[in-house]
Amino acid sequence: MNRNFIGWFGRGAAFVVAAMGIAFGAAADGSTPADRWLINSGEHGEQDKLSIYPAWTRLVESASGNARIGSMFLFSTDATTDLLATRGGTVAVIVGPAHIVGSALRYGHYVPVGVSSRSMRVVLVTLKGSAIRSFADAKGRSLGVPGQDAIATYLMRGEANAAGTTLKQHFSKVYFTYYEGALLNALKFGTVDTVAVEDAMFERWLAKGEPVAEVMRTKESPGLGVVAHKSLGKKAIDELREAIAGKTIPSSARTGAAFRSLDPAAYEYVATLGYFTPRLLEGTELVSARQAQQLAARGVAFFDGRTEEEYRTGRPAGARWLPYVERSNKETDFDAGKDEFEVGRLPADKGQEVMFSCGGPECWKSYKSARRAMKEGYKKIYWFRGGIKEWQDAGLPIDKG
Repeated sequence: MNRNFIGWFGRGAAFVVAAMGIAFGAAADGSTPADRWLINSGEHGEQDKLSIYPAWTRLVESASGNARIGSMFLFSTDATTDLLATRGGTVAVIVGPAHIVGSALRYGHYVPVGVSSRSMRVVLVTLKGSAIRSFADAKGRSLGVPGQDAIATYLMRGEANAAGTTLKQHFSKVYFTYYEGALLNALKFGTVDTVAVEDAMFERWLAKGEPVAEVMRTKESPGLGVVAHKSLGKKAIDELREAIAGKTIPSSARTGAAFRSLDPAAYEYVATLGYFTPRLLEGTELVSARQAQQLAARGVAFFDGRTEEEYRTGRPAGARWLPYVERSNKETDFDAGKDEFEVGRLPADKGQEVMFSCGGPECWKSYKSARRAMKEGYKKIYWFRGGIKEWQDAGLPIDKG
């Protein structure tokens, strides 16, 4: 069995727990997709992280031994990076919140293994004594949320969409922090008027006597889920399902939960909340996968804006790598000054046709690349919004390496 490598990946620094005999490192070093797990188990305090490491180690070693697969694994608190893994199919097993599992199932690399018996909601929270009593009351106030792709942000964004607005339009300011737990201080110190957190976090605050009050809760969604890469094979996946069924999920929450069978239909609600790109981009021509293939065949400069790992794992045949390094918000009035894009790698002749692609409708990199090309004065721009997902679904040729 492989020796476990555990790192806590996110915006914070990784740290070593020598007494536990746990070595930290990047799981990508020397491993293959079939040899590692990716675990995003939600928000925890620093002490909670230490306490749940041994429990996850035991669970992964036991399940991996039963299924005869690698037991190397890493922890992550960076949902943005984790969503890339779901699209690229770069790890053997993924453990994560509903939107990460939903994405993994949608892109077709993974099949269900199990899900927590405890569902979850996101709570909009304010301080006791606040006049804010509903989502409508919060209009014009400030909001604190974890990273752009955290489950709390994702579900609250969906709540805004359902109300016919956006977070940016509804709130006077949206404050992002690296960790959900840090939002309590932002609320108490007056940095924000409201915060959106997972219900388990809110319940921990209440249990500690923090001066917080519930404004509203989102619709219920599945809790922590597990999916396995199809390449593991039916026998190993069935054994993995058997190994985790009924097992207690390592958690700092007071209420224990166990794994049970996962129904993909339970993710339909979460799937409708994806913060997708607009369906049109004025100044460009929206094209399908077949049209993109035809355009590339006749010499249109075709650019893939995803990460290098995604690009090398599999890309539309003929696409060149031109990464859009995205730090701006996933919205139409994004601040392009926060991003990186090498305009100099576009054709020198601005009359030449160009086409942009990335991960699919929920990937904003092709949208932003096309916007930048328009700003630079390119006359004919094609936007392949469906990206690699639509290309694969159409059965078109894939280049790798």
